[in-house]
Amino acid sequence: MLGPVVEEAIEGMASDRTSSASRLARVALETMALATLEGPAWRDPKLLAQAARRISEAQPAMAIVHNVVHLFARLVAEGQEPMAVLREIHGELETARERIGKTFLKVAPDHATVLTLSFSESVRVCLLAAHARRRIAQVFVMEAGPVFEGRSMAKVLTEDGLKATAIADDLGPAKAAAATYVLVGADSVLRDGSLVNRRGTRSIAEAATNQGKPVYVACESLKFDARFDAATFRAGPNDLFDVTPPNLVTTVVTERGTYTPEIIRTMMAPAKTSK
Repeated sequence: MLGPVVEEAIEGMASDRTSSASRLARVALETMALATLEGPAWRDPKLLAQAARRISEAQPAMAIVHNVVHLFARLVAEGQEPMAVLREIHGELETARERIGKTFLKVAPDHATVLTLSFSESVRVCLLAAHARRRIAQVFVMEAGPVFEGRSMAKVLTEDGLKATAIADDLGPAKAAAATYVLVGADSVLRDGSLVNRRGTRSIAEAATNQGKPVYVACESLKFDARFDAATFRAGPNDLFDVTPPNLVTTVVTERGTYTPEIIRTMMAPAKTSK
């Protein structure tokens, strides 16, 4: 059984509907570390797996939460010190964003009008990298109601020196059709190449694709989710996400490179067992 501090942390994660997936991943890692501080028994692989499962279930739509807690559990079970593992994975998450921005420069068009939505640090670093090369003309950010994280994103981008404007969500599809490209973050990239992201993503991806405009996704590779495809994924109650099919995604930009949905399907295909 988990201790009261860890249980409280899990309850807080489960009720969090505003934090980014990357921030929740950090909270999840710290919660795993808290569990190991409850005593040496928590080095047991079964207990570590139990803690990882409970934390993952607090945010079932967030692949990165699932992946980092199970990675933590595996490394500690192999004998590594929990605090060293925490620092190692934290460091990987911190450096991933800068590398995502560098990767995005390989595909970012010049003189672009960009549409995005909600708040994504990965999108932000991509836009900053492109802006530094003078490839961004303007950015439109859908507000993403009912939480309206897009307003904060537009404000931050403006402070970063970009020409950024928050727009109402119902204007998104029209802006997508007129934009140079759509750039969004991800909560999960499923094994069939489908994208789980903030509600409204699918509608702007459809509008952009219908006009022959690219749809780029920026995220850490730890957000790849081999557990589910679009048919088996189930969002939690009161969810703020939608699922965008792979035919509406041009390229997924990560710290390790760019991946088309076809490549993702190949990478995450379930292993065939021999009879």
